[in-house]
Amino acid sequence: MAKKKCMVFVFAVFILLWNVVTAPAEVGVTNDEIVIGTIQAQTGDMAFIGNQNVSGTKIIIDEVNKKGGIFGRKIKQIVMDDGYVTPRHIADVRRLITQDNIFAFLANLGTHTVAASLPLLNQYKVPLYGACSNAALFDNEPYVFSEGASYRQMTIQAIHYFMKEKGHKKVAVFYWDNPLGQEHLTAAKEYMKAINQELVAEEKHKTEDYDLNPQAARLKASGATAVIIACSPGGGAKILKAMHNIGYNPDAAGPLMLASPGFLEVAGKDAEGLYLMLPFVSPDDPHLAPWKQAHKAMFPDKPFDNMVIANMGHAYVFMEALRRAGKDLTREKLIKAAETIKYDNFDLPHYKGATDWAYGPDRHRSTSATIIGLIKDGKLTHASKGWLKWGDIPVPEVLKR
Repeated sequence: MAKKKCMVFVFAVFILLWNVVTAPAEVGVTNDEIVIGTIQAQTGDMAFIGNQNVSGTKIIIDEVNKKGGIFGRKIKQIVMDDGYVTPRHIADVRRLITQDNIFAFLANLGTHTVAASLPLLNQYKVPLYGACSNAALFDNEPYVFSEGASYRQMTIQAIHYFMKEKGHKKVAVFYWDNPLGQEHLTAAKEYMKAINQELVAEEKHKTEDYDLNPQAARLKASGATAVIIACSPGGGAKILKAMHNIGYNPDAAGPLMLASPGFLEVAGKDAEGLYLMLPFVSPDDPHLAPWKQAHKAMFPDKPFDNMVIANMGHAYVFMEALRRAGKDLTREKLIKAAETIKYDNFDLPHYKGATDWAYGPDRHRSTSATIIGLIKDGKLTHASKGWLKWGDIPVPEVLKR
C-alpha cells in the first residue's frame, strides 16, 4: 500500500514538472509560434496608408519565418481593420488581447486611435512596438515604442529650416482638428514664442469638411509665405488645391503621410514643390536597396513608399528585440531587450547617419533626427543636406520615456 502511494506521488510530481517545463513562456508564445496583432485602416479614408503599412510588416515577417522564425518560433500575425475609427480600434485591441491571446502588438495605426487604446495596453501590460504615429503623447508610455522624431520635433525642425535656409519670416499652420494636427500647432507656437515671434495664422479643418476655400483665403490674407500643413492625405490635397486655385503658392511642409503615392495621385500637380517632414531616409536611398528588392519580390504591383519603409522598419527592429529577449520569451523581457537597441549596436538601413538613434529604460522614442524632403517631378527627393541636428534650436529636445 505504501509502495502504491509512493508511485502515485512520484507520478503526480512528474506531471507537475512536465507541465512546468512545457508551459508556454508567456501569453501568445508557444514552442512553435509567437502570435502578434496589428491594427490598421484596411478600409476608409486611410485605407491606402493602412494597406501599405501592413505590407511593410509582412515582408519582414515572411523573411524571418522563411529562416525558421525566432528560436524556432514562427511569427503569426493577426491583422484587424478598424477603418481608422476609434471605437473599432478599441474593440480590436480588446479582442486581440482577451480572445486571440496575442503576445504583443506591432505597428498599430493612428494618433487618436492608439491614444484611446492606452488604458487597455497598460491594464494588460501588452507592448506595442511601432505606433504608426509620431505623436509626442506616446513618449512617456511604458508599453509603447516609437521610431523616429515626434510631430513636435519635425514641425520645429521644418519651421527652423524654412526660416534659416529659405528666409521666411511669416509662418502659418493649417491643421487637422485632432491630436495629430494639434501637436503640430502646439509645436509651432512653442518654437515661434522661443524666437520672440508669432504665427501669422492658424487654420483648421475636420475630416468631413469638403470646402476648404475659406481657410485658403484666410491663409493668403495673412501674408504667410510658409505654411505647415498638418493633416491627412485627403485634407492636404484639398487645401493645396484651394490655395493654388486662388494664386496662393507659399512654401508648404507636410507630414510623412503626404509622401504616399496615394496622396500624389489625388493631389496631382498641386503636390509639386511640397516639402515633407521625414523621420527616415527616402525610398531611393541606396541603403534601402535590399528592402526595395524584398518588397518587389513580394508585392510587385505595389509602390515602395515611405509607409512600407516605416513598417518594414518597425518589424525589422521588433524582430531584433525578440531575438535579444531570448528563448525564454516574456513581455517584460521583450521591453528590456528593445531598450538595448542603439545605432552603434544594430544596423539600421532606414536611419543611416542618424547617430543619436537609441532606446533605453527612460527613452522609448528612438531619435529626433529629421530630413526635409521635397516632391519634385512627382517624386520624393531630399531638400536638406542630410539629417537636421537639434543644435541651435532654442527649445528643449524631449527624448525620454
